[in-house]
Amino acid sequence: MGQVTIAFNGTVTANDELTLVSKRLNFPYTVKRLISSFALGTDRTTRIRFFTSLDDEAPFSGLPVGRNLLLPYGQVDYLVGDDEQKDVPHEALQSESGSHVKVHAENLDTFDHSVDVLVVIETLSPVKA
Repeated sequence: MGQVTIAFNGTVTANDELTLVSKRLNFPYTVKRLISSFALGTDRTTRIRFFTSLDDEAPFSGLPVGRNLLLPYGQVDYLVGDDEQKDVPHEALQSESGSHVKVHAENLDTFDHSVDVLVVIETLSPVKA
């Protein structure tokens, strides 16, 4: 029906984790792209994971509840980078309405790092503003 970009921004402190959660998405959709920007000096120490979930919980530590979108396909279930933007085409159907997209950042560094992520979805039914 149409594409929607969901933006996530925050700071994950040194040796810590952060989960960011979208608003409730009251329509089915397909995830189309996962985009994560990594600042210079990140040195692949910040792991970014993507989830869809029917709950809006954002745990203070550990992975959030939901389906890890990269888990079934690769050697690792996260993206890392340094002074680059990763733009990953990805197809993942979320057929149930009322879900949330979650981004989990794990910082293995001794310095804080920014989290700058976009998730592009395609709605499968009309979206009411």
